[in-house]
Amino acid sequence: MGRDDSLRAAFVRTLTLAVAIAVPLGLILSAFDFTWERFAITTAISLMYGTSIGVPSMLAFRWLRRRISGRSALHQWLGYLGAVVAITALASLGCGLVLVGVGVITSDDLWAQYVAGMKISLALAVPSALGAASFSKLRRRLAGSERDAALARLASLESRVRPHFLFNALNSAIALIPEDPRRAEDVLERLAALLRFSLDAHAGRLVALGEELRIVTDYLEIERVRFGDRLAYRVDVPAELAALKIPAFAVQTLVENSVKYAVAPRTAGATIVVRARTDGAQLVIEIVDDGPGFTGPMWVPGHGLDGLRARLDALYGSAARIEPRSVAAGAEVVLALPMEHAA
Repeated sequence: MGRDDSLRAAFVRTLTLAVAIAVPLGLILSAFDFTWERFAITTAISLMYGTSIGVPSMLAFRWLRRRISGRSALHQWLGYLGAVVAITALASLGCGLVLVGVGVITSDDLWAQYVAGMKISLALAVPSALGAASFSKLRRRLAGSERDAALARLASLESRVRPHFLFNALNSAIALIPEDPRRAEDVLERLAALLRFSLDAHAGRLVALGEELRIVTDYLEIERVRFGDRLAYRVDVPAELAALKIPAFAVQTLVENSVKYAVAPRTAGATIVVRARTDGAQLVIEIVDDGPGFTGPMWVPGHGLDGLRARLDALYGSAARIEPRSVAAGAEVVLALPMEHAA
């Protein structure tokens, strides 16, 4: 693909993302007093903000990439973050002036519109732009000497943070902005932490149990915005076990399995409990839910429990085990690993 084709593809992706965000955002902002005219206006305004921020950000990132390549990761991310914040500030002011010019708002309302537009735009632009930069960075690495390693990390990210979950989380945050902006900010912060963890993790990486449980909590809190009281959970893990090492996403995979099969399909939802204890030289982790139990095949090749079983076999051989089973009031999965302390 030539340079012009690459730029054209990036431009199309940026516009597609702007439309994908503008339509549900317009629906949300017009939902309290819905008319088709109000929906059309709010969607058009959202699209104007999205394109006026997204297109310059895309061009700025391409320009920055050539100038900060080779610098530390911190300098690169600060450069990208500074660019998107500056562009958002200028674009929000420009959009506000356009709205004054066409008579949608008065000049007296410009400052209030600017502040409101900045809050919503930053909440959406920062994770979207930095997420796009992350994927772009990994995609470029595929063409270099680290192609196989980068491909594995990209596949790991896709398998751990699936696109439908990412879009559900973003839509949940968007829906919260008008009525509970603080909670929307919390959802986006948790999603950012989960994405960072995903980008850093790979199939062979071991992490502290405490770090894994923080990601599990972030994941469950994001899902609670979607499911509400249908999803309840409890983490019952002694503090002294927090430094023990486990494979990254081992617990999160099992918890996600419970959300998918015990919470999502049931009107009553379910309660998920994560417990941990030691048994001799092993760390035993139990994930229990009060859903319908296992009603189909437990080992679907390449997915969920089977994928985790393959990872455990590669890391520990016969020294680890995973035992899923239906119990009297739901399902339970027991994960037993050799005890190893984190540095």
